[in-house]
Amino acid sequence: MGLFAQRATNHYNIHSRTVDLNEKMLAFGLTEAQFEAIKDEAYANPNFLPGSIYQGEEIVRSGIQMRYNTYADEIEIKEKPSSKDFGALVKDPDIFVKIGNNIYVFVPHEQSPDKSGYFNVLFAGERYDLYKRTISTFIEAKEAQSSYDRATPPSFKKSTTYYLVDNGTFLEIPNTRSKIMNMMSSKKKEMHQYVKSNKLDVRKEADLIKALQHFDSLQ
Repeated sequence: MGLFAQRATNHYNIHSRTVDLNEKMLAFGLTEAQFEAIKDEAYANPNFLPGSIYQGEEIVRSGIQMRYNTYADEIEIKEKPSSKDFGALVKDPDIFVKIGNNIYVFVPHEQSPDKSGYFNVLFAGERYDLYKRTISTFIEAKEAQSSYDRATPPSFKKSTTYYLVDNGTFLEIPNTRSKIMNMMSSKKKEMHQYVKSNKLDVRKEADLIKALQHFDSLQ
């Protein structure tokens, strides 16, 4: 069993709660104008897009409006595009969603529940999968300390981490070319040749996907 483990459930409830925007605004200590100016930064894509909700391998809802909140680590959902009210999908490892072309799965961390969360599945292979985790952190406004400093407004800062999933075990992918290639050292010659001949920069997401798909095909 890997560091992260999937488990099955026998229940399904589409909403875990209703999202209260005023409550969020007050939690950050922001005015309505300040919150409106930065709230879109808290999302992978601020627009609600049509998608499907799956439980196991079955579609339980389709054509529902969804978006991923990278700050709250929640899938926000609403019934109609015109609706102003929306809720948050219950977090369950047996439930995953497809929003546009993006698949999000909830993965629990057995040893550290605070590390549980939603991952974007970039590809699923025979042995290896590639997952992406995007997290937004709230940065408070900063006043200028002197005439030489500049005041900075509140904001959300995104950070992205990629994981090579080997039979259920999550391995964090480093940021340098050499260390990324070292993760594929079991097929070192073939991978170096493939990356070179296809002029791939494995630090870029699209090229990383291509490289790891080929790596998976060599197993």
